[in-house]
Amino acid sequence: MASAFGAAALLAALVLTRFGAGEHGTVIALHLTARWSFLLFWLAYAGGGLAALLGPPLQPIKRHGREFGLAFAAAHLVHVGLIVWLCWIGAAPDASVFVFFSPPLACIYILALFSIRPLRQALGRIGWPLLRSLAMTWIAYAFATDFLRIPPYGWVRYSIEYLPFAVLSVAGPVLHFSTVLPSLGRLRRSVS
Repeated sequence: MASAFGAAALLAALVLTRFGAGEHGTVIALHLTARWSFLLFWLAYAGGGLAALLGPPLQPIKRHGREFGLAFAAAHLVHVGLIVWLCWIGAAPDASVFVFFSPPLACIYILALFSIRPLRQALGRIGWPLLRSLAMTWIAYAFATDFLRIPPYGWVRYSIEYLPFAVLSVAGPVLHFSTVLPSLGRLRRSVS
Protein backbone atom coordinates (compact mmCIF):
# COMPACT_ATOMS: atom_id res chain seq x y z
CA MET A 1 0.00 0.00 0.00
CA ALA A 2 2.76 2.41 0.93
CA SER A 3 4.65 1.64 -2.28
CA ALA A 4 1.55 2.15 -4.43
CA PHE A 5 0.76 5.43 -2.68
CA GLY A 6 4.39 6.54 -2.91
CA ALA A 7 4.59 5.74 -6.62
CA ALA A 8 1.40 7.71 -7.31
CA ALA A 9 2.63 10.63 -5.19
CA LEU A 10 6.01 10.63 -6.95
CA LEU A 11 4.33 10.49 -10.34
CA ALA A 12 2.07 13.42 -9.43
CA ALA A 13 4.99 15.42 -7.99
CA LEU A 14 7.08 14.91 -11.12
CA VAL A 15 4.24 15.98 -13.39
CA LEU A 16 3.38 19.03 -11.27
CA THR A 17 7.05 20.01 -11.16
CA ARG A 18 7.35 19.71 -14.93
CA PHE A 19 3.99 21.22 -15.98
CA GLY A 20 3.15 23.40 -13.00
CA ALA A 21 0.55 23.09 -10.27
CA GLY A 22 -2.10 24.95 -12.24
CA GLU A 23 -4.99 23.38 -14.10
CA HIS A 24 -2.91 22.04 -17.01
CA GLY A 25 -0.35 20.22 -14.86
CA THR A 26 -2.99 18.96 -12.45
CA VAL A 27 -5.10 17.49 -15.26
CA ILE A 28 -2.04 15.66 -16.64
CA ALA A 29 -1.27 14.35 -13.15
CA LEU A 30 -4.90 13.25 -12.80
CA HIS A 31 -4.70 11.28 -16.03
CA LEU A 32 -1.47 9.55 -15.03
CA THR A 33 -2.51 8.73 -11.46
CA ALA A 34 -5.82 7.35 -12.74
CA ARG A 35 -3.98 5.01 -15.09
CA TRP A 36 -1.55 3.90 -12.37
CA SER A 37 -4.33 3.16 -9.90
CA PHE A 38 -6.38 1.45 -12.64
CA LEU A 39 -3.56 -1.04 -13.26
CA LEU A 40 -3.57 -1.99 -9.58
CA PHE A 41 -7.37 -2.16 -9.59
CA TRP A 42 -7.36 -4.33 -12.71
CA LEU A 43 -5.08 -6.90 -11.09
CA ALA A 44 -7.43 -7.08 -8.08
CA TYR A 45 -10.55 -7.22 -10.26
CA ALA A 46 -9.47 -9.52 -13.08
CA GLY A 47 -6.57 -11.39 -11.47
CA GLY A 48 -8.63 -14.47 -10.61
CA GLY A 49 -9.91 -14.81 -14.16
CA LEU A 50 -6.46 -14.15 -15.57
CA ALA A 51 -4.99 -16.88 -13.37
CA ALA A 52 -7.77 -19.30 -14.38
CA LEU A 53 -7.17 -18.54 -18.05
CA LEU A 54 -3.37 -18.62 -18.09
CA GLY A 55 -2.70 -21.15 -15.34
CA PRO A 56 -0.35 -21.65 -12.41
CA PRO A 57 2.26 -18.99 -13.22
CA LEU A 58 -0.38 -16.32 -12.52
CA GLN A 59 -1.77 -17.83 -9.30
CA PRO A 60 0.19 -15.28 -7.19
CA ILE A 61 -1.90 -12.50 -8.78
CA LYS A 62 -5.06 -14.30 -7.71
CA ARG A 63 -3.73 -15.00 -4.21
CA HIS A 64 -2.78 -11.35 -3.69
CA GLY A 65 -6.03 -9.83 -4.97
CA ARG A 66 -6.76 -8.23 -1.59
CA GLU A 67 -3.32 -6.64 -1.50
CA PHE A 68 -3.72 -5.30 -5.04
CA GLY A 69 -7.12 -3.89 -4.07
CA LEU A 70 -5.70 -2.13 -1.00
CA ALA A 71 -2.76 -0.86 -3.06
CA PHE A 72 -5.27 0.54 -5.55
CA ALA A 73 -7.20 2.28 -2.75
CA ALA A 74 -3.97 3.79 -1.41
CA ALA A 75 -2.75 4.95 -4.83
CA HIS A 76 -6.15 6.39 -5.66
CA LEU A 77 -5.90 8.69 -2.62
CA VAL A 78 -3.34 10.70 -4.59
CA HIS A 79 -5.82 10.98 -7.46
CA VAL A 80 -8.50 12.17 -5.03
CA GLY A 81 -6.05 14.69 -3.59
CA LEU A 82 -5.44 16.07 -7.07
CA ILE A 83 -9.20 16.47 -7.58
CA VAL A 84 -9.38 18.40 -4.31
CA TRP A 85 -6.45 20.53 -5.49
CA LEU A 86 -8.18 21.20 -8.82
CA CYS A 87 -11.24 22.43 -6.93
CA TRP A 88 -9.07 24.51 -4.58
CA ILE A 89 -7.41 26.37 -7.47
CA GLY A 90 -10.79 27.19 -8.97
CA ALA A 91 -10.84 24.67 -11.81
CA ALA A 92 -13.42 22.25 -10.41
CA PRO A 93 -14.91 19.76 -12.85
CA ASP A 94 -18.58 20.01 -13.74
CA ALA A 95 -20.98 18.85 -11.00
CA SER A 96 -22.05 15.90 -13.18
CA VAL A 97 -18.53 14.48 -12.82
CA PHE A 98 -18.94 14.40 -9.04
CA VAL A 99 -22.43 12.91 -9.30
CA PHE A 100 -21.18 10.10 -11.55
CA PHE A 101 -17.84 9.30 -9.88
CA SER A 102 -18.69 9.75 -6.18
CA PRO A 103 -20.51 6.40 -5.73
CA PRO A 104 -17.69 4.32 -7.27
CA LEU A 105 -15.21 6.32 -5.20
CA ALA A 106 -17.21 5.46 -2.07
CA CYS A 107 -17.13 1.81 -3.16
CA ILE A 108 -13.33 1.87 -3.17
CA TYR A 109 -13.12 2.80 0.48
CA ILE A 110 -16.09 0.65 1.54
CA LEU A 111 -14.26 -2.34 0.09
CA ALA A 112 -11.06 -1.28 1.85
CA LEU A 113 -12.99 -1.08 5.13
CA PHE A 114 -14.50 -4.53 4.61
CA SER A 115 -11.06 -5.97 3.91
CA ILE A 116 -10.80 -6.06 7.72
CA ARG A 117 -11.54 -9.70 8.56
CA PRO A 118 -14.22 -9.26 11.29
CA LEU A 119 -16.17 -6.80 9.13
CA ARG A 120 -15.88 -9.04 6.11
CA GLN A 121 -16.99 -12.07 8.13
CA ALA A 122 -20.02 -10.14 9.38
CA LEU A 123 -21.26 -9.98 5.79
CA GLY A 124 -21.28 -13.75 5.57
CA ARG A 125 -20.27 -16.21 2.89
CA ILE A 126 -22.62 -14.72 0.31
CA GLY A 127 -22.68 -11.05 1.36
CA TRP A 128 -18.96 -10.39 1.01
CA PRO A 129 -18.50 -11.93 -2.48
CA LEU A 130 -21.64 -10.19 -3.65
CA LEU A 131 -20.59 -6.79 -2.26
CA ARG A 132 -17.08 -7.21 -3.63
CA SER A 133 -18.23 -8.20 -7.10
CA LEU A 134 -20.89 -5.49 -7.41
CA ALA A 135 -18.70 -2.71 -6.02
CA MET A 136 -15.69 -3.67 -8.13
CA THR A 137 -17.81 -3.92 -11.25
CA TRP A 138 -19.18 -0.44 -10.58
CA ILE A 139 -15.62 0.86 -10.19
CA ALA A 140 -14.66 -0.93 -13.43
CA TYR A 141 -17.61 0.70 -15.18
CA ALA A 142 -16.51 4.15 -13.97
CA PHE A 143 -13.01 3.59 -15.36
CA ALA A 144 -14.44 2.21 -18.61
CA THR A 145 -16.58 5.31 -19.20
CA ASP A 146 -13.37 7.31 -19.33
CA PHE A 147 -11.19 4.85 -21.21
CA LEU A 148 -13.76 3.83 -23.83
CA ARG A 149 -14.73 7.30 -24.98
CA ILE A 150 -13.17 8.58 -28.16
CA PRO A 151 -11.26 11.74 -27.37
CA PRO A 152 -11.36 14.74 -29.70
CA TYR A 153 -7.79 14.27 -30.93
CA GLY A 154 -5.95 11.94 -33.30
CA TRP A 155 -5.70 8.17 -33.42
CA VAL A 156 -1.97 8.02 -32.58
CA ARG A 157 -2.39 9.93 -29.33
CA TYR A 158 -5.50 7.88 -28.49
CA SER A 159 -3.58 4.66 -29.13
CA ILE A 160 -0.94 5.67 -26.61
CA GLU A 161 -3.13 7.28 -23.95
CA TYR A 162 -6.33 5.25 -24.08
CA LEU A 163 -6.26 2.09 -26.18
CA PRO A 164 -4.35 -0.19 -23.76
CA PHE A 165 -6.66 0.89 -20.94
CA ALA A 166 -9.74 0.51 -23.14
CA VAL A 167 -8.73 -3.08 -23.93
CA LEU A 168 -8.20 -3.82 -20.22
CA SER A 169 -11.56 -2.15 -19.44
CA VAL A 170 -13.32 -4.62 -21.73
CA ALA A 171 -11.26 -7.67 -20.71
CA GLY A 172 -11.59 -7.01 -16.97
CA PRO A 173 -15.32 -7.77 -16.56
CA VAL A 174 -15.05 -10.79 -18.87
CA LEU A 175 -12.23 -12.25 -16.77
CA HIS A 176 -13.88 -11.28 -13.49
CA PHE A 177 -17.24 -12.85 -14.26
CA SER A 178 -15.65 -15.96 -15.78
CA THR A 179 -14.62 -16.95 -12.24
CA VAL A 180 -17.16 -15.13 -10.09
CA LEU A 181 -20.34 -16.56 -11.59
CA PRO A 182 -19.33 -20.22 -11.18
CA SER A 183 -18.08 -19.47 -7.64
CA LEU A 184 -21.35 -17.79 -6.66
CA GLY A 185 -23.29 -20.76 -8.05
CA ARG A 186 -21.23 -23.23 -5.99
CA LEU A 187 -21.61 -21.04 -2.91
CA ARG A 188 -25.38 -20.81 -3.34
CA ARG A 189 -25.65 -24.59 -3.68
CA SER A 190 -23.53 -25.18 -0.57
CA VAL A 191 -25.71 -22.84 1.50
CA SER A 192 -28.99 -24.39 0.28
